[in-house]
Amino acid sequence: MDSRPQQTCIMEDYYYTLSVPTAVYRKLNKKQSINKYFKTEYVGNCMELITDFYKTTSDYTHKAWEDYYKEIVGFTQLELVYEKVKELSEQKDIYLKRYVWHRVIGQTWNGFRNEIGIIQELQAEFKNVKIYKTSFEKDHEYCIDAEMYSNNTLLLGIQIKPISYKLMNSPYQLKAKENHKLKNEKYKSKYAPYIYVYHKNHKIYKKSDIVNQINTIFHLNTY
Repeated sequence: MDSRPQQTCIMEDYYYTLSVPTAVYRKLNKKQSINKYFKTEYVGNCMELITDFYKTTSDYTHKAWEDYYKEIVGFTQLELVYEKVKELSEQKDIYLKRYVWHRVIGQTWNGFRNEIGIIQELQAEFKNVKIYKTSFEKDHEYCIDAEMYSNNTLLLGIQIKPISYKLMNSPYQLKAKENHKLKNEKYKSKYAPYIYVYHKNHKIYKKSDIVNQINTIFHLNTY
């Protein structure tokens, strides 16, 4: 498993916007018969793809991400998914095409771009340490998005989530959160303490609280 820290690079300050009515988007998202067509076998492992893109590119733009996806997976796959979704929905064709595009290309970029932005925001607060994006393998195994290092010594793991994650409370969502926590605890027992950093509107939510929490962890692990 490749667990080497990745240098955090500046990505284009761009976020895809949803060009489908919110009610339509939510309705489509709730259909399990549709959701299955967004699994790895149909659209690829999107988080692994964008992580690999980030590691190998020198052009950190959303257009470069689109080109990378087209080269590795192919837009033909998105057309196939669109045709499957079309069979299961009576929504307008243009909505369905935009839905597939946003869910695969847009959401993947937006989520990853948010992580990088939060890492950079934290780095600005803690200039005496280095904060790196974790490898896909470590993120997948432990649900840890970033790590703080001081003189090559690992200090802290960071899980980055939108504030909406904190509010999720359906039985399915609570079970998923419980599984995430189990992975986090495995990380803690093997590597270092961890914290959750939430974001809202692309910025750290309650940043002063997060800064104080990190400083407390540093203090407890120094003395």
